[in-house]
Amino acid sequence: MSHDAVLVFAKSWGAAYLLIFFVAAVVWAYWPSRRKRYDDASKWPLKEDDTPCQ
Repeated sequence: MSHDAVLVFAKSWGAAYLLIFFVAAVVWAYWPSRRKRYDDASKWPLKEDDTPCQ
């Protein structure tokens, strides 16, 4: 394989791989069963907690 062939292969399949990875990450993050976890995490900084950090 020449360098140009490897470059074309890497650009085309690399872009496809990253697109698939991105779509999978978005689907995983927005899956309905994860809503409670993210709601709890969003409220965590606003918790009234007077104890010092440890």
